[in-house]
Amino acid sequence: MSLFDRLAFVERDLKLLWFALLCVMYGFGVYSACFFNFATEVLKIKPHEIGIVESIRETPGFLCVLVSALCMNIAEPIVASLAFALMVIGTGAYAWIKNVHSLMFWSFVWSVGIHTWMPLQSSMAMSLAREGEKGKRLGQTACVGSLGSVCGMLTVLIFGNAMEYGTWFLLGSGAMAIAAVTMLFVRRDIGHPDKPRFVWKWRYRLYYALTFLEGCRKQVFFTFALYALTKVYHTQLRTIALLMVVNSVVNIVGAPRVGRLIDRIGERKILIASYLALIFVFLGYALIRHAHALYVLYCLDNLFYLSTTCLTTYLQKIAEPEDVMPSLSLGVTFNHTAAVLVPLVGGFLWASLGYPITFMGGALVVAVSLLLATRVPVSHPFRGQS
Repeated sequence: MSLFDRLAFVERDLKLLWFALLCVMYGFGVYSACFFNFATEVLKIKPHEIGIVESIRETPGFLCVLVSALCMNIAEPIVASLAFALMVIGTGAYAWIKNVHSLMFWSFVWSVGIHTWMPLQSSMAMSLAREGEKGKRLGQTACVGSLGSVCGMLTVLIFGNAMEYGTWFLLGSGAMAIAAVTMLFVRRDIGHPDKPRFVWKWRYRLYYALTFLEGCRKQVFFTFALYALTKVYHTQLRTIALLMVVNSVVNIVGAPRVGRLIDRIGERKILIASYLALIFVFLGYALIRHAHALYVLYCLDNLFYLSTTCLTTYLQKIAEPEDVMPSLSLGVTFNHTAAVLVPLVGGFLWASLGYPITFMGGALVVAVSLLLATRVPVSHPFRGQS
Protein backbone atom coordinates (compact mmCIF):
# COMPACT_ATOMS: atom_id res chain seq x y z
CA MET A 1 0.00 0.00 0.00
CA SER A 2 1.41 3.40 -1.01
CA LEU A 3 1.84 6.34 1.34
CA PHE A 4 -1.11 8.14 -0.27
CA ASP A 5 -3.32 5.07 0.13
CA ARG A 6 -2.43 4.90 3.81
CA LEU A 7 -3.15 8.61 4.29
CA ALA A 8 -6.62 8.02 2.88
CA PHE A 9 -7.45 6.07 6.05
CA VAL A 10 -6.22 8.86 8.34
CA GLU A 11 -8.79 11.17 9.89
CA ARG A 12 -9.08 14.61 8.25
CA ASP A 13 -8.28 16.52 11.43
CA LEU A 14 -5.25 14.36 12.16
CA LYS A 15 -3.92 15.08 8.67
CA LEU A 16 -4.39 18.80 9.34
CA LEU A 17 -2.48 18.40 12.62
CA TRP A 18 0.35 16.60 10.82
CA PHE A 19 0.53 19.25 8.10
CA ALA A 20 0.67 22.02 10.70
CA LEU A 21 3.34 20.12 12.64
CA LEU A 22 5.36 19.54 9.46
CA CYS A 23 5.28 23.27 8.68
CA VAL A 24 6.10 24.51 12.18
CA MET A 25 8.98 22.06 12.61
CA TYR A 26 10.28 22.92 9.13
CA GLY A 27 10.45 26.54 10.26
CA PHE A 28 12.06 25.57 13.54
CA GLY A 29 14.62 23.44 11.68
CA VAL A 30 15.58 26.45 9.57
CA TYR A 31 15.85 28.58 12.71
CA SER A 32 17.93 26.00 14.60
CA ALA A 33 20.40 25.55 11.75
CA CYS A 34 20.99 29.31 11.50
CA PHE A 35 20.91 30.51 15.10
CA PHE A 36 24.46 29.94 16.36
CA ASN A 37 26.15 31.26 13.22
CA PHE A 38 23.85 34.29 13.28
CA ALA A 39 24.53 34.98 16.95
CA THR A 40 28.30 34.60 16.50
CA GLU A 41 28.85 36.24 13.11
CA VAL A 42 26.25 39.02 13.15
CA LEU A 43 25.68 39.84 16.81
CA LYS A 44 29.21 38.90 18.03
CA ILE A 45 27.58 37.42 21.11
CA LYS A 46 29.82 36.81 24.14
CA PRO A 47 29.93 33.59 26.22
CA HIS A 48 28.06 34.95 29.23
CA GLU A 49 25.46 36.50 26.92
CA ILE A 50 24.73 33.20 25.14
CA GLY A 51 24.23 31.69 28.61
CA ILE A 52 21.75 34.41 29.56
CA VAL A 53 19.87 34.05 26.25
CA GLU A 54 19.54 30.30 26.69
CA SER A 55 18.43 30.68 30.31
CA ILE A 56 15.73 33.14 29.25
CA ARG A 57 14.63 30.83 26.43
CA GLU A 58 14.16 27.94 28.85
CA THR A 59 12.19 29.91 31.45
CA PRO A 60 8.83 29.34 29.67
CA GLY A 61 9.35 25.60 30.21
CA PHE A 62 7.44 25.98 33.46
CA LEU A 63 4.23 26.81 31.52
CA CYS A 64 2.71 23.30 31.54
CA VAL A 65 0.25 24.08 34.35
CA LEU A 66 -0.81 27.35 32.68
CA VAL A 67 -1.36 25.58 29.34
CA SER A 68 -3.54 22.98 31.02
CA ALA A 69 -5.60 25.71 32.69
CA LEU A 70 -6.07 27.52 29.36
CA CYS A 71 -7.23 24.33 27.66
CA MET A 72 -9.97 23.87 30.26
CA ASN A 73 -11.72 26.92 28.76
CA ILE A 74 -10.27 27.35 25.25
CA ALA A 75 -10.19 24.65 22.57
CA GLU A 76 -6.75 23.09 22.11
CA PRO A 77 -6.48 23.99 18.37
CA ILE A 78 -7.02 27.67 19.23
CA VAL A 79 -4.34 27.57 21.92
CA ALA A 80 -2.02 25.80 19.45
CA SER A 81 -2.69 28.43 16.77
CA LEU A 82 -1.90 31.21 19.25
CA ALA A 83 1.29 29.38 20.25
CA PHE A 84 2.37 29.15 16.60
CA ALA A 85 1.57 32.85 16.16
CA LEU A 86 3.99 33.68 18.98
CA MET A 87 6.62 31.57 17.22
CA VAL A 88 5.96 33.43 13.96
CA ILE A 89 6.41 36.81 15.64
CA GLY A 90 9.46 35.79 17.67
CA THR A 91 11.43 34.09 14.89
CA GLY A 92 10.38 36.59 12.23
CA ALA A 93 11.66 39.45 14.40
CA TYR A 94 15.16 37.93 14.17
CA ALA A 95 15.36 39.45 10.69
CA TRP A 96 15.63 42.88 12.29
CA ILE A 97 17.58 42.11 15.46
CA LYS A 98 20.69 44.24 15.83
CA ASN A 99 21.80 43.62 19.43
CA VAL A 100 21.79 40.97 22.14
CA HIS A 101 19.12 42.64 24.23
CA SER A 102 16.64 42.39 21.35
CA LEU A 103 17.71 38.77 20.88
CA MET A 104 16.83 38.04 24.51
CA PHE A 105 13.36 39.57 24.20
CA TRP A 106 12.34 37.92 20.93
CA SER A 107 13.84 34.60 22.01
CA PHE A 108 11.54 34.69 25.02
CA VAL A 109 8.55 35.42 22.78
CA TRP A 110 8.99 32.41 20.47
CA SER A 111 9.99 30.23 23.41
CA VAL A 112 6.64 30.93 25.10
CA GLY A 113 5.05 29.72 21.87
CA ILE A 114 6.96 26.47 21.51
CA HIS A 115 6.69 25.58 25.20
CA THR A 116 2.94 26.20 25.00
CA TRP A 117 2.75 23.88 22.00
CA MET A 118 4.88 21.03 23.37
CA PRO A 119 2.29 19.52 25.79
CA LEU A 120 -0.47 20.02 23.20
CA GLN A 121 1.17 17.92 20.47
CA SER A 122 0.68 14.55 22.17
CA SER A 123 -2.67 15.52 23.68
CA MET A 124 -4.15 16.52 20.31
CA ALA A 125 -2.72 13.50 18.48
CA MET A 126 -4.30 11.09 20.96
CA SER A 127 -7.60 12.97 21.03
CA LEU A 128 -7.87 12.88 17.22
CA ALA A 129 -6.89 9.22 16.87
CA ARG A 130 -9.36 6.34 16.85
CA GLU A 131 -9.52 3.95 19.79
CA GLY A 132 -6.89 1.25 19.45
CA GLU A 133 -4.65 3.47 17.29
CA LYS A 134 -3.55 6.11 19.79
CA GLY A 135 -0.05 4.71 20.34
CA LYS A 136 0.54 4.29 16.62
CA ARG A 137 -0.69 7.80 15.82
CA LEU A 138 1.45 9.25 18.62
CA GLY A 139 4.57 7.68 17.13
CA GLN A 140 3.62 8.81 13.63
CA THR A 141 3.07 12.35 14.90
CA ALA A 142 6.56 12.40 16.40
CA CYS A 143 8.00 11.17 13.08
CA VAL A 144 6.20 13.94 11.16
CA GLY A 145 7.77 16.54 13.46
CA SER A 146 11.23 15.03 13.01
CA LEU A 147 10.76 14.95 9.24
CA GLY A 148 9.79 18.62 9.16
CA SER A 149 12.82 19.59 11.24
CA VAL A 150 15.19 17.58 9.03
CA CYS A 151 13.72 19.16 5.88
CA GLY A 152 14.29 22.64 7.31
CA MET A 153 17.89 21.84 8.19
CA LEU A 154 18.45 20.26 4.77
CA THR A 155 17.21 23.43 3.08
CA VAL A 156 19.83 25.45 4.95
CA LEU A 157 22.47 22.80 4.17
CA ILE A 158 21.72 22.85 0.43
CA PHE A 159 21.40 26.59 -0.07
CA GLY A 160 23.73 27.74 2.73
CA ASN A 161 24.83 31.34 2.29
CA ALA A 162 22.65 31.90 -0.79
CA MET A 163 20.40 33.98 1.48
CA GLU A 164 21.09 36.35 4.34
CA TYR A 165 20.22 35.29 7.87
CA GLY A 166 17.26 37.66 7.98
CA THR A 167 15.77 36.00 4.92
CA TRP A 168 16.24 32.55 6.45
CA PHE A 169 14.40 33.60 9.61
CA LEU A 170 11.55 35.07 7.55
CA LEU A 171 11.33 31.80 5.60
CA GLY A 172 11.10 29.85 8.86
CA SER A 173 8.46 32.16 10.32
CA GLY A 174 6.48 31.96 7.07
CA ALA A 175 6.26 28.17 7.42
CA MET A 176 5.14 28.62 11.02
CA ALA A 177 2.45 31.09 9.87
CA ILE A 178 1.01 28.39 7.57
CA ALA A 179 0.88 26.08 10.61
CA ALA A 180 -0.94 28.72 12.68
CA VAL A 181 -3.63 29.16 10.02
CA THR A 182 -3.97 25.41 9.41
CA MET A 183 -4.63 24.76 13.10
CA LEU A 184 -7.74 26.96 12.93
CA PHE A 185 -9.40 24.34 10.70
CA VAL A 186 -8.98 21.48 13.19
CA ARG A 187 -12.21 20.61 14.98
CA ARG A 188 -12.61 22.14 18.43
CA ASP A 189 -14.36 19.37 20.40
CA ILE A 190 -11.13 17.77 21.57
CA GLY A 191 -10.80 16.34 25.08
CA HIS A 192 -8.94 18.42 27.61
CA PRO A 193 -5.97 17.11 29.55
CA ASP A 194 -6.28 16.37 33.22
CA LYS A 195 -4.89 18.98 35.54
CA PRO A 196 -1.25 18.08 36.08
CA ARG A 197 0.00 17.26 39.55
CA PHE A 198 3.40 16.51 40.98
CA VAL A 199 4.39 13.55 43.12
CA TRP A 200 7.42 13.61 45.40
CA LYS A 201 8.28 10.30 47.03
CA TRP A 202 11.57 9.42 48.67
CA ARG A 203 11.83 6.05 46.93
CA TYR A 204 11.92 7.81 43.55
CA ARG A 205 14.89 9.94 44.62
CA LEU A 206 17.35 8.22 42.26
CA TYR A 207 15.13 9.01 39.28
CA TYR A 208 14.82 12.65 40.38
CA ALA A 209 18.59 13.00 40.81
CA LEU A 210 19.45 11.37 37.48
CA THR A 211 16.85 13.50 35.68
CA PHE A 212 18.22 16.73 37.14
CA LEU A 213 21.80 15.78 36.28
CA GLU A 214 20.75 14.77 32.77
CA GLY A 215 19.20 18.21 32.35
CA CYS A 216 22.50 19.80 33.43
CA ARG A 217 24.54 17.64 31.06
CA LYS A 218 22.22 18.20 28.12
CA GLN A 219 22.16 21.95 28.61
CA VAL A 220 25.96 22.30 28.72
CA PHE A 221 26.25 20.67 25.33
CA PHE A 222 23.12 22.19 23.81
CA THR A 223 24.12 25.74 24.76
CA PHE A 224 27.88 25.71 24.30
CA ALA A 225 28.91 22.94 21.86
CA LEU A 226 27.74 24.62 18.66
CA TYR A 227 28.62 28.02 20.08
CA ALA A 228 32.20 26.80 20.55
CA LEU A 229 32.32 25.55 16.96
CA THR A 230 31.12 28.88 15.56
CA LYS A 231 32.92 31.18 18.02
CA VAL A 232 36.27 29.44 18.44
CA TYR A 233 36.61 27.39 15.24
CA HIS A 234 34.57 29.61 12.87
CA THR A 235 32.53 26.68 11.56
CA GLN A 236 30.43 27.69 8.57
CA LEU A 237 26.64 27.65 8.34
CA ARG A 238 26.38 24.66 5.99
CA THR A 239 28.63 22.55 8.23
CA ILE A 240 26.48 23.32 11.28
CA ALA A 241 23.37 22.42 9.27
CA LEU A 242 24.99 19.13 8.19
CA LEU A 243 25.81 18.21 11.79
CA MET A 244 22.22 18.89 12.83
CA VAL A 245 20.85 16.81 9.95
CA VAL A 246 23.12 13.91 10.89
CA ASN A 247 21.97 14.10 14.51
CA SER A 248 18.30 14.21 13.51
CA VAL A 249 18.67 11.16 11.28
CA VAL A 250 20.49 9.32 14.09
CA ASN A 251 17.58 10.12 16.42
CA ILE A 252 14.99 8.84 13.95
CA VAL A 253 16.90 5.61 13.23
CA GLY A 254 18.42 5.03 16.66
CA ALA A 255 15.54 5.67 19.06
CA PRO A 256 13.61 2.44 18.30
CA ARG A 257 16.82 0.39 18.50
CA VAL A 258 17.73 1.85 21.88
CA GLY A 259 14.24 0.96 23.10
CA ARG A 260 14.73 -2.67 22.06
CA LEU A 261 18.19 -2.70 23.68
CA ILE A 262 16.67 -1.53 26.98
CA ASP A 263 14.26 -4.46 26.86
CA ARG A 264 17.15 -6.90 26.31
CA ILE A 265 19.87 -5.76 28.72
CA GLY A 266 18.17 -3.31 31.09
CA GLU A 267 18.69 0.32 32.04
CA ARG A 268 21.72 -0.06 34.31
CA LYS A 269 24.18 -1.32 31.68
CA ILE A 270 23.08 1.22 29.08
CA LEU A 271 23.32 4.16 31.49
CA ILE A 272 26.75 3.14 32.77
CA ALA A 273 28.12 2.60 29.26
CA SER A 274 26.73 5.91 27.93
CA TYR A 275 27.92 7.94 30.93
CA LEU A 276 31.41 6.44 30.67
CA ALA A 277 31.55 7.40 27.00
CA LEU A 278 30.15 10.88 27.67
CA ILE A 279 32.91 11.66 30.17
CA PHE A 280 35.42 11.23 27.33
CA VAL A 281 33.20 13.22 24.96
CA PHE A 282 33.16 16.21 27.34
CA LEU A 283 36.88 15.95 28.10
CA GLY A 284 37.57 15.71 24.38
CA TYR A 285 35.59 18.88 23.77
CA ALA A 286 37.61 20.61 26.49
CA LEU A 287 41.07 19.43 25.40
CA ILE A 288 41.03 18.67 21.65
CA ARG A 289 41.78 21.61 19.35
CA HIS A 290 40.83 20.08 15.97
CA ALA A 291 37.43 21.11 14.62
CA HIS A 292 36.78 17.88 12.69
CA ALA A 293 37.35 15.81 15.82
CA LEU A 294 34.87 18.04 17.65
CA TYR A 295 32.31 17.43 14.90
CA VAL A 296 32.54 13.71 15.67
CA LEU A 297 32.23 14.33 19.41
CA TYR A 298 29.17 16.53 18.84
CA CYS A 299 27.42 13.69 16.99
CA LEU A 300 28.51 11.14 19.61
CA ASP A 301 26.93 13.23 22.38
CA ASN A 302 23.67 13.17 20.47
CA LEU A 303 23.93 9.40 20.02
CA PHE A 304 24.44 8.76 23.72
CA TYR A 305 21.63 11.17 24.58
CA LEU A 306 19.25 8.47 23.31
CA SER A 307 20.03 6.57 26.51
CA THR A 308 17.86 9.03 28.47
CA THR A 309 14.91 6.81 27.53
CA CYS A 310 16.25 4.55 30.28
CA LEU A 311 15.20 7.07 32.92
CA THR A 312 11.55 6.86 31.84
CA THR A 313 11.49 3.07 31.70
CA TYR A 314 13.29 2.87 35.06
CA LEU A 315 10.62 5.06 36.65
CA GLN A 316 7.84 2.95 35.13
CA LYS A 317 9.34 -0.16 36.73
CA ILE A 318 9.67 1.23 40.26
CA ALA A 319 6.66 3.57 40.53
CA GLU A 320 3.04 2.93 41.39
CA PRO A 321 1.00 3.16 38.14
CA GLU A 322 -0.83 6.28 39.34
CA ASP A 323 2.51 7.95 40.18
CA VAL A 324 4.16 7.56 36.76
CA MET A 325 2.76 10.60 34.92
CA PRO A 326 2.94 13.00 37.92
CA SER A 327 6.53 11.88 38.57
CA LEU A 328 7.42 12.40 34.91
CA SER A 329 5.95 15.92 35.20
CA LEU A 330 8.12 16.59 38.23
CA GLY A 331 11.11 15.25 36.27
CA VAL A 332 10.38 17.75 33.48
CA THR A 333 10.36 20.51 36.10
CA PHE A 334 13.77 19.40 37.40
CA ASN A 335 15.01 19.31 33.81
CA HIS A 336 13.85 22.85 33.15
CA THR A 337 15.34 24.06 36.42
CA ALA A 338 18.69 22.80 35.18
CA ALA A 339 18.05 24.36 31.78
CA VAL A 340 17.59 27.78 33.37
CA LEU A 341 20.55 27.62 35.79
CA VAL A 342 23.26 25.79 33.82
CA PRO A 343 23.59 28.24 30.88
CA LEU A 344 24.12 31.11 33.34
CA VAL A 345 26.82 29.25 35.27
CA GLY A 346 28.46 27.86 32.13
CA GLY A 347 28.50 31.21 30.38
CA PHE A 348 30.19 32.99 33.27
CA LEU A 349 32.70 30.15 33.68
CA TRP A 350 33.61 30.46 30.00
CA ALA A 351 33.92 34.25 30.24
CA SER A 352 36.07 34.03 33.38
CA LEU A 353 38.22 30.92 32.84
CA GLY A 354 37.89 29.96 29.18
CA TYR A 355 35.64 27.54 27.34
CA PRO A 356 37.45 24.28 28.34
CA ILE A 357 36.36 24.72 31.96
CA THR A 358 32.70 24.72 30.89
CA PHE A 359 33.05 21.28 29.32
CA MET A 360 35.17 19.99 32.19
CA GLY A 361 32.28 20.97 34.43
CA GLY A 362 30.02 18.94 32.16
CA ALA A 363 32.36 15.95 32.53
CA LEU A 364 32.10 16.29 36.31
CA VAL A 365 28.29 16.25 36.10
CA VAL A 366 28.42 13.09 33.98
CA ALA A 367 30.82 11.48 36.47
CA VAL A 368 28.32 12.06 39.28
CA SER A 369 25.58 10.59 37.04
CA LEU A 370 27.79 7.53 36.48
CA LEU A 371 28.15 6.97 40.22
CA LEU A 372 24.38 7.21 40.68
CA ALA A 373 23.74 4.91 37.70
CA THR A 374 25.60 2.13 39.50
CA ARG A 375 22.76 2.23 42.06
CA VAL A 376 20.15 1.36 39.44
CA PRO A 377 19.38 -2.31 40.17
CA VAL A 378 20.09 -4.97 37.57
CA SER A 379 16.77 -6.68 38.25
CA HIS A 380 14.09 -4.15 39.02
CA PRO A 381 11.53 -4.76 41.74
CA PHE A 382 7.86 -4.76 40.94
CA ARG A 383 6.06 -1.43 40.78
CA GLY A 384 5.57 0.22 44.09
CA GLN A 385 8.43 -1.57 45.82
CA SER A 386 11.67 0.16 46.70
